[in-house]
Amino acid sequence: MKILLALDDRPRAVEEALRLARERGAILNALFVVDATWERFTGHDWLSGCNARIGFLDYMLTLEEKAAAEAAKAYLAKAAGAPGELLTVTGDVVGEILKEAANGYDLVVMSNPFTRGLEIMRDAVAKVVRKCPCDVYLVAEQDRVKL
Repeated sequence: MKILLALDDRPRAVEEALRLARERGAILNALFVVDATWERFTGHDWLSGCNARIGFLDYMLTLEEKAAAEAAKAYLAKAAGAPGELLTVTGDVVGEILKEAANGYDLVVMSNPFTRGLEIMRDAVAKVVRKCPCDVYLVAEQDRVKL
Protein backbone atom coordinates (compact mmCIF):
# COMPACT_ATOMS: atom_id res chain seq x y z
CA MET A 1 0.00 0.00 0.00
CA LYS A 2 1.16 3.51 -0.81
CA ILE A 3 -0.12 6.58 1.10
CA LEU A 4 0.31 10.25 0.25
CA LEU A 5 0.11 12.82 3.04
CA ALA A 6 -0.71 16.35 1.89
CA LEU A 7 1.19 18.42 4.45
CA ASP A 8 -0.12 21.61 5.99
CA ASP A 9 0.39 23.05 9.46
CA ARG A 10 -1.91 20.61 11.28
CA PRO A 11 -0.06 17.89 13.22
CA ARG A 12 -3.08 15.61 13.61
CA ALA A 13 -3.06 14.70 9.90
CA VAL A 14 0.61 13.68 10.20
CA GLU A 15 -0.17 11.51 13.22
CA GLU A 16 -3.10 9.83 11.46
CA ALA A 17 -1.12 9.20 8.28
CA LEU A 18 1.74 7.67 10.28
CA ARG A 19 -0.69 5.51 12.25
CA LEU A 20 -2.33 4.24 9.05
CA ALA A 21 1.03 3.57 7.38
CA ARG A 22 2.33 1.64 10.39
CA GLU A 23 -0.87 -0.40 10.79
CA ARG A 24 -0.88 -1.39 7.13
CA GLY A 25 2.86 -1.66 6.54
CA ALA A 26 2.49 1.04 3.88
CA ILE A 27 4.93 3.43 2.29
CA LEU A 28 4.11 6.99 3.34
CA ASN A 29 5.22 9.90 1.22
CA ALA A 30 4.55 13.39 2.55
CA LEU A 31 4.04 16.22 0.06
CA PHE A 32 4.48 19.88 0.89
CA VAL A 33 3.49 22.29 -1.86
CA VAL A 34 4.99 25.78 -1.88
CA ASP A 35 2.06 27.79 -3.20
CA ALA A 36 3.03 29.54 -6.44
CA THR A 37 -0.42 30.97 -7.14
CA TRP A 38 0.04 34.23 -5.24
CA GLU A 39 0.91 35.95 -8.51
CA ARG A 40 -2.50 35.10 -9.96
CA PHE A 41 -4.19 36.22 -6.74
CA THR A 42 -2.58 39.66 -6.61
CA GLY A 43 -3.22 40.68 -10.20
CA HIS A 44 -0.98 43.34 -11.78
CA ASP A 45 0.33 46.65 -10.49
CA TRP A 46 1.81 47.97 -13.72
CA LEU A 47 -0.22 51.15 -13.34
CA SER A 48 1.00 51.95 -9.83
CA GLY A 49 4.66 52.20 -10.78
CA CYS A 50 5.68 51.41 -7.22
CA ASN A 51 6.29 47.68 -7.66
CA ALA A 52 4.37 46.92 -4.48
CA ARG A 53 3.23 43.65 -6.02
CA ILE A 54 6.80 42.43 -6.49
CA GLY A 55 7.60 43.21 -2.87
CA PHE A 56 4.51 41.35 -1.72
CA LEU A 57 5.31 38.32 -3.90
CA ASP A 58 8.87 38.23 -2.54
CA TYR A 59 7.47 38.43 0.99
CA MET A 60 5.01 35.59 0.34
CA LEU A 61 7.74 33.42 -1.21
CA THR A 62 9.80 33.92 1.94
CA LEU A 63 6.83 32.90 4.09
CA GLU A 64 6.16 29.86 1.89
CA GLU A 65 9.79 28.73 2.10
CA LYS A 66 9.75 29.18 5.88
CA ALA A 67 6.53 27.14 6.11
CA ALA A 68 8.12 24.40 3.98
CA ALA A 69 11.16 24.22 6.25
CA GLU A 70 9.01 24.11 9.40
CA ALA A 71 6.71 21.44 7.97
CA ALA A 72 9.68 19.34 6.87
CA LYS A 73 11.33 19.58 10.29
CA ALA A 74 8.10 18.66 12.13
CA TYR A 75 7.30 15.80 9.76
CA LEU A 76 10.78 14.28 9.82
CA ALA A 77 10.86 14.41 13.62
CA LYS A 78 7.60 12.42 13.83
CA ALA A 79 8.24 10.08 10.90
CA ALA A 80 11.72 8.90 11.90
CA GLY A 81 12.18 5.37 10.61
CA ALA A 82 8.95 5.26 8.60
CA PRO A 83 9.34 4.05 5.01
CA GLY A 84 8.79 6.78 2.46
CA GLU A 85 10.05 10.22 1.65
CA LEU A 86 9.33 13.90 2.04
CA LEU A 87 8.54 15.65 -1.23
CA THR A 88 8.54 19.42 -1.68
CA VAL A 89 7.31 20.99 -4.91
CA THR A 90 6.29 24.45 -6.04
CA GLY A 91 3.05 25.10 -7.88
CA ASP A 92 -0.72 25.10 -7.55
CA VAL A 93 -1.42 23.29 -4.27
CA VAL A 94 -4.41 21.23 -5.39
CA GLY A 95 -2.91 20.56 -8.82
CA GLU A 96 0.33 19.27 -7.33
CA ILE A 97 -1.48 17.04 -4.83
CA LEU A 98 -3.57 15.52 -7.63
CA LYS A 99 -0.53 15.12 -9.88
CA GLU A 100 1.35 13.24 -7.17
CA ALA A 101 -1.74 11.18 -6.22
CA ALA A 102 -1.87 9.93 -9.81
CA ASN A 103 1.49 8.20 -9.28
CA GLY A 104 -0.01 4.96 -7.97
CA TYR A 105 -1.18 5.92 -4.48
CA ASP A 106 -3.91 3.98 -2.73
CA LEU A 107 -4.84 6.74 -0.28
CA VAL A 108 -4.39 10.48 0.20
CA VAL A 109 -4.49 11.82 3.76
CA MET A 110 -5.16 15.50 4.35
CA SER A 111 -6.48 17.90 6.96
CA ASN A 112 -10.04 19.16 6.84
CA PRO A 113 -10.00 22.11 6.46
CA PHE A 114 -6.74 22.12 4.53
CA THR A 115 -4.62 25.16 5.40
CA ARG A 116 -1.88 25.49 2.82
CA GLY A 117 -1.10 28.74 1.02
CA LEU A 118 -4.10 30.33 -0.66
CA GLU A 119 -6.08 27.14 -0.09
CA ILE A 120 -7.05 28.72 3.22
CA MET A 121 -9.49 30.81 1.17
CA ARG A 122 -10.40 28.13 -1.37
CA ASP A 123 -11.99 24.73 -0.91
CA ALA A 124 -9.01 22.48 -1.53
CA VAL A 125 -10.65 19.51 0.17
CA ALA A 126 -13.65 19.54 -2.19
CA LYS A 127 -11.39 19.81 -5.24
CA VAL A 128 -9.13 16.96 -4.14
CA VAL A 129 -12.02 14.69 -3.13
CA ARG A 130 -13.82 15.33 -6.42
CA LYS A 131 -10.82 14.74 -8.70
CA CYS A 132 -8.52 12.39 -6.78
CA PRO A 133 -7.75 9.08 -8.53
CA CYS A 134 -7.72 7.21 -5.18
CA ASP A 135 -9.45 7.27 -1.81
CA VAL A 136 -9.10 10.35 0.39
CA TYR A 137 -8.96 10.23 4.19
CA LEU A 138 -9.87 13.56 5.79
CA VAL A 139 -8.58 14.37 9.27
CA ALA A 140 -10.66 16.89 11.19
CA GLU A 141 -9.24 19.24 13.76
CA GLN A 142 -9.20 17.65 17.19
CA ASP A 143 -10.87 20.62 18.87
CA ARG A 144 -13.75 20.82 16.36
CA VAL A 145 -17.10 21.38 18.05
CA LYS A 146 -19.51 18.49 17.56
CA LEU A 147 -23.22 19.23 17.45
